[in-house]
Amino acid sequence: MRKTYRPASATVVVVGSGLLAVFLLGDVFIRGGVAQGLRLTPWVALVVWAIYATLFAPSVAVDERAIVIANPLRVTRAPWPAVTDVRLRWQIVVDTTDGRSVSAFGGPSPGRPARPLRGARRSEVDEAARTPASVREAEEIRETWRANVDAPGETSVTTSWNRQVLIPFAVIAAGIALTLILG
Repeated sequence: MRKTYRPASATVVVVGSGLLAVFLLGDVFIRGGVAQGLRLTPWVALVVWAIYATLFAPSVAVDERAIVIANPLRVTRAPWPAVTDVRLRWQIVVDTTDGRSVSAFGGPSPGRPARPLRGARRSEVDEAARTPASVREAEEIRETWRANVDAPGETSVTTSWNRQVLIPFAVIAAGIALTLILG
């Protein structure tokens, strides 16, 4: 089963910025006309794309075969047998057998520590419930790695361009070029 980790706030910000963009473009089309709306659409789409590329697209996905780290421009897939360590510093860092350390731009990252309880007894249940989600998610990733590190299969780490980010950018850039040419 594949599980993807990304900050929850990323979804909220991308959806909010998309809705705001639709509202603003609707206003431009209504008040300024179709020509004005078509001239502004690629520029608004560029802003929404930048928010998407920096906040939502970066993620960490795990399954029983590998960990996939999607950063804004590059995607790295490391099969579990090729992973030597999974740690949480400012973000998830995966060390591989070929000597590389791959940092995840998105995914679990440590937040500020929880505030201490006042006047209440602390039990292990309370402490577990107060553990930051990022620490729990990083431990889930480590457990998946430990459970699958000895699995047979491929051991080569692959890196490729993040097409889910770059293809929309190419379309938006073509739209911007078209609006600049047509004036």
